[in-house]
Amino acid sequence: MGRSEEISEFIESAGGVASAAQISEAGFLPGSVSYALKTGAIDKLTRGVYCTPDVFDDEFAAISCRWNKCVLSHASALYLAGLSDRAPAAIDVTVPHGYNPHSLTREYPDAKIHRVSPEIYELGISSAKSPAGATVKAYCAERAVADLIAQRSREGADPQLVRDAIAGYFRRRNADLPKLARMCSALGVEEEFRMYLEVLS
Repeated sequence: MGRSEEISEFIESAGGVASAAQISEAGFLPGSVSYALKTGAIDKLTRGVYCTPDVFDDEFAAISCRWNKCVLSHASALYLAGLSDRAPAAIDVTVPHGYNPHSLTREYPDAKIHRVSPEIYELGISSAKSPAGATVKAYCAERAVADLIAQRSREGADPQLVRDAIAGYFRRRNADLPKLARMCSALGVEEEFRMYLEVLS
């Protein structure tokens, strides 16, 4: 097996996307990476981020890998969790207060950045598969629903998206209502959650 194929296999094993730092730590030299790019064994997703050819042009993966403290959230997390069939027009990410996702809004001007306390930021971080099959950092379904309820309560959210996502979650065979309740409590929307619970259960 050639070096290009080895790099491609390494990226595949990392979920289809890997940073230049990860590739370097795995023992691959920059010249080998350049050659793998030239031969089409891998693609460059964004600055310092490489992917397998099938993941090319995946904004979810590019943002998640390049800005590693950005967690896909809100409508983006709902979409990845299968609770919305509408691909979001703009990608939502959540970051801890004090973190500046340098150059994110310059490269992705429509991206929506939500800033929260470090404790709330950590709540519900999980992984998901992007539409192209890459492994990305995203909030779990319960956190995504809780964020939506909070957004609806505080600043407004698409009522249809709210209804579809919450009703869809309640219909899930593996719905974890106690976990959802804990998420809503942490976000300060426990009463709103109880209202939905009464209507939908």
